[in-house]
Amino acid sequence: MNINEVDIISEGIAILILAIIGISLEKFTQASAWLSSLPQNVVQALFLYIAGLIVCEKKATSSKIAGKVGFFSHDAFTKALKRCKPIVGTMAILLINFCLSQTNGYLMIDDCLIPKRYASHIQGVYNEFDHVDNERVKGMRVVMILWSNGYIRIPVAWAIWHKEKKEFLCRTPKGQAQYEHTGVCLLKINGQEIPYRTKNQIAMDLLEEVLSRGLKADYITFDSWYASRDNLISITENLFAIPLECYSRLKSNRKVVYEGQEMTAHELDCLFPITSFNHKHGAYIKAVDVLLPEYGDIKLLLVRKDTHPEPDKTKYMFSTNHTDKATEILLRYRTRWAIETTFRDLKQELNVGSCQATSLDAQKSHLALSIFAFVLLELLPDLEFQDQTCQTIGEKKKLLSQLSLFRNSSKTQYWLIDTSQPGLPFVPIENSKLDKVGLRFDFAYKTIVFPTHQRAA
Repeated sequence: MNINEVDIISEGIAILILAIIGISLEKFTQASAWLSSLPQNVVQALFLYIAGLIVCEKKATSSKIAGKVGFFSHDAFTKALKRCKPIVGTMAILLINFCLSQTNGYLMIDDCLIPKRYASHIQGVYNEFDHVDNERVKGMRVVMILWSNGYIRIPVAWAIWHKEKKEFLCRTPKGQAQYEHTGVCLLKINGQEIPYRTKNQIAMDLLEEVLSRGLKADYITFDSWYASRDNLISITENLFAIPLECYSRLKSNRKVVYEGQEMTAHELDCLFPITSFNHKHGAYIKAVDVLLPEYGDIKLLLVRKDTHPEPDKTKYMFSTNHTDKATEILLRYRTRWAIETTFRDLKQELNVGSCQATSLDAQKSHLALSIFAFVLLELLPDLEFQDQTCQTIGEKKKLLSQLSLFRNSSKTQYWLIDTSQPGLPFVPIENSKLDKVGLRFDFAYKTIVFPTHQRAA
C-alpha cells in the first residue's frame, strides 16, 4: 500500500483508545444514560484524559496528555479536572452497579500511599512513612474497598485520608515528643476546619455506603490494621444490614484466650511443634479455636514457612466463622492480595500519582479517572495484534501506546501500524484481531469531534 493513499491522523492514538474504551463501556449497566447526562465537552475531556493516562508510560501530567492526544491544551485539562467533581461520585456508583450484575464476589479493604516526593504544596499531601521504600516521603494516603470474583478487580469505593492536626506538649525524659490530639484535620476547606477521621473510620463509612447500595459479597478480607474489635463487631453483627464473614490477620502480640489462658498469638504458636501442622498450598498450617477478648470466638490459623508473596513467613490469620476449615481460611485470606496488585497497577501503569494540580478537587478527579481507566483495561478482552497476545493490564497498555491508526480520505478503510518497529507494513484493522474496535469508531469520533472544538496548539 502506498503511504500517499493514507491520511495520517495525529489523533490516531486517542481514536483507537476511545474505540477500545467503548468496548469496555458496553459491560457497564446504564453506561449510555450516564454519558448522555453529562455535558458534551465534559465527556470529551474525561475520555481524552483517560486515553492519555493509558498511552503515557510515565508521569502523565496534563501537559504530556495534551501532547499525546491533542484537542485540549494542558490548561484545559487542568480546568476540566476541577469541573469533574460531580462525576467522581457518579463513577463510583456506576462501578457498584456493575458489580451488582455479577455473582460470587468478595470485598477487600486496604490503603496505600501515593508518593508525591517533589510536591511543594498539594492539598491532601502529607509527610508519610512509605513501607515500600522504608522511608518518610510526601504522599497522599488513599483508603479503598475493592470487589473481585477472582478474575476481575473493581474498586467500588475510595477516599483520601487527611492527617490530624496535633499540638506539641513537651518531650519525655527520653527525648520523645508528646502531642495533644485536636480532633481536626490539617486540611481546611474554604478556611473551615474539618473533623478528623481515622483510616478505620473512613473504611467503615465506605463499607456502609457500598453495602447500602445492595452490593452483596460472600465475605470480606483485610490485613491486621483493620482487624480492630469495633470493626469486627460492625461487620459481623449486622450493623451494616448485611453481616459478612471476616478473614484477616492478627499481629504477633495480639492477645487471645486459649483453653482459659490469655496469651499472645506468638506464644500460642510456640505451644505446637511443626509436626502437628499440615503442609497445604505452600505453607504449614494449623487451625485452633480461641477467644478474641471483647469480641468472641474465632478460628485462628497458625501459618509457618509461608511461600505466598505477602511478606512474613510466619502469619496468624483468623476467621470470624469458627466452623471454617484451615485451608479455607488460608485461601480466602490470600484473596486479599488482589488489592495489593491493584495498587501496584494503578501506580505503575495508570499514572495515579502523576497529577501536579494543587487543588484537592483536581486530585480527587485524577484519582477517579485513573481508577476508571484501570477498570476499563481490566474488563477489556485479551488484545491480539500480529504475533502479540496481551492479557495483563501492563501488556495491554504497552500495545495500545505503540499502535497508531490510519485511514483513507474517504474514511472507508482503516489500518494499524506498530510504531515501535519502523518498516512494518500497514495492517488492515479487519485482519488485526482488533476488528471489534471498528464497531466503536462512531463512539470515538462523536466523543472527540464536535462543532465547537478547537484544536490545541
